[in-house]
Amino acid sequence: MKRRGFFKLAGLTAVSLAAGGALAACGAGQIPANPLGTDAGEDGAAPSVAGGPSVAFSSEVDVLVVGSGIAGLSAAMAPAEAKRSVLVVDKLDLLGGESYEANGVMRVAGSAVQQRAGLSATASSEWEARKKELEAAGATDLEFSRTLFEAAASWADHLANEYGAQFADPAEYAQGDRNTSVLLPKDGLGDMESVMVPLRDGLVGKGVSFLTGLRATAFILDEESAVCGMRFVASEGGAVTDVRARRIVVATGGFASSQPLVHAYTPDRERVGCYTVASMGEGQLLCAAIGGQLTGMDKAAPLTGDLPQVSAWGLFGPIVAVDTQGERFAREDGSGATAEACFADERGLWWTVFDHALSESSQSRSIAQLTSKNAKRLVGPCDSADALAEQMGVPADKLAATLERYNDLARAGKDDDFGRTLFLEPLEAPFYAVKQLPVRYRSRGGAATEEAGRLLSAAGAPIPRVHCCGAVANGGSDGLASNGAFGMLTGQAVADSLAEEDAQEGA
Repeated sequence: MKRRGFFKLAGLTAVSLAAGGALAACGAGQIPANPLGTDAGEDGAAPSVAGGPSVAFSSEVDVLVVGSGIAGLSAAMAPAEAKRSVLVVDKLDLLGGESYEANGVMRVAGSAVQQRAGLSATASSEWEARKKELEAAGATDLEFSRTLFEAAASWADHLANEYGAQFADPAEYAQGDRNTSVLLPKDGLGDMESVMVPLRDGLVGKGVSFLTGLRATAFILDEESAVCGMRFVASEGGAVTDVRARRIVVATGGFASSQPLVHAYTPDRERVGCYTVASMGEGQLLCAAIGGQLTGMDKAAPLTGDLPQVSAWGLFGPIVAVDTQGERFAREDGSGATAEACFADERGLWWTVFDHALSESSQSRSIAQLTSKNAKRLVGPCDSADALAEQMGVPADKLAATLERYNDLARAGKDDDFGRTLFLEPLEAPFYAVKQLPVRYRSRGGAATEEAGRLLSAAGAPIPRVHCCGAVANGGSDGLASNGAFGMLTGQAVADSLAEEDAQEGA
């Protein structure tokens, strides 16, 4: 009998296929229940389908990475550098996932580029400040968050030294105690191309292969019910591709775009829109289908503005956020605080008011590009608060009072209203304003893993051959640099485990 004869379809109805399932060997046990509770069989297990399509592996690799965002690409580094065969597959037609569209703010302290800029801050010295930000954003596994924050500098250095990733000079935007733990791509906010394209090209140069337009639909189990591969279905045409792999790294992102999952886990967030359309939670459901533990998914999905770069402007210059009544309602020096307050108070939308100080800041290029691209959202320049209010459609007296109050606080050097500290500086005419809406942009929680990324079962035991990293995993939603560091640590663990396995087989 040919080896492919050991495999058959099991546990995939139309519903469970959409949610994720497993292709099981003959004699395999039941597949764990669909987390959404749909189409379940006896004892909550997904029903088996006998006589389904057989498995036919079209390729075989040492390491299969599912997802090409910053976590997935970073996970491919160590195996590729160890001369392992690596395949990266993405359901989208373009590589980079949602990381490519991110605002580019990377929380890093102590990297070589920062040290060359004269910044003495390290992850240890910056941790307490970063911890407060993470707590405010809803992070709970702070020990793991610290591990990733401390690894981020090594990750950034490796990207620069080994792959030619380009970062901006921190001296341009970090002065005194400002932005000492922020790293930006070469051309500032929004320029993830300067980081991800060199990483992609460097991986290609090391022999990594890439496939796009293929959605992972099921793990493949061997005759001993151990994971041995993954089934993919083409986005166009529905052709099936089966890939055999010694290790699988799931790096598919979060579930912020999935209304069913948001409804199931964080129903209070389902009334807010979503910035992304691709974070559908397939990775979490696939992991659950092979017995993986999902945890922390009921933590509130962080919010930002639907122009994420604008939401980060407060890190680089003075801005004031006002609602449709012209009133200030939140601190502006954190990328999520304004969106969170806007949604919680049911304000609908808000305006980000700024002046020449921001447009002439280190992020002038990004600001010019974004305002040009979103000209219908922009008002100004306006020579007075009254003129600005008229263009914004807000009460002139309230907006004038708000700006006067803010300027008084800025001159006094203390924000008694909301506690803002970064760029607490007066605004001066001419004024501008950009309209924003609160949106989900990532989720929290996901597959439970060890620090090395190994997927854990409901009993807390590692599931052989399967790793997870980035936003698909619990503890993997702390931002670009943390997800990159998570991928780097996972990739190194995968490379080490393969080396150990080969050594044992050769002994």
